[in-house]
Amino acid sequence: MSDAPSDESPESPRATDGSAPKPQETSRRALTLAICAGTCAIAAASAIPAAAFVAAPLGAGAGSGRWVRTVKLGELTPGQAKRVAIVSDRRDAWTVERGVELGSVWLLRNGDDVTAFSAVCPHLGCSVNAAPEAGGFACPCHTSAFGSDGKRKSGPSPRDLDTLATRIEDGFVAVEFRRFRIGVPEKVET
Repeated sequence: MSDAPSDESPESPRATDGSAPKPQETSRRALTLAICAGTCAIAAASAIPAAAFVAAPLGAGAGSGRWVRTVKLGELTPGQAKRVAIVSDRRDAWTVERGVELGSVWLLRNGDDVTAFSAVCPHLGCSVNAAPEAGGFACPCHTSAFGSDGKRKSGPSPRDLDTLATRIEDGFVAVEFRRFRIGVPEKVET
């Protein structure tokens, strides 16, 4: 061993003997990791409200019925079903579309009482037609048949026709329009 000074002292951060990094290097790595972790935490925290904002329209109006005025009570013939379009505003978190046809219902008058049935077959969502010769309603897609009271008579439909609440407002029939899941035996609102 020579007495000449060496370029590689044991205190040098570039020691070649395979030893652990010196304290100065360790604190730089810790600072870099802390900065990266902080940046990720800030990004994650700001992503949560952004995701909620973007997803808001998906749940807008879900689960809530809306009362829609349809026809005058005098326009309904007792005992005869009449198909009526449900026209109203469609809303989500950002926009309103005015006068959109949301669906249709069958109205059946009995005196001053009116029953409303969804025009959507509970089996697979086909449009139900009136079938006066059969005494009720029929689905042309898979031959489900329903009585004038909406009760299932035959076919693959898992339940009766879905009824909707009605009331008379200033001589007009108002319907609380709702949508229901298809293909399930229970009446579940979507």
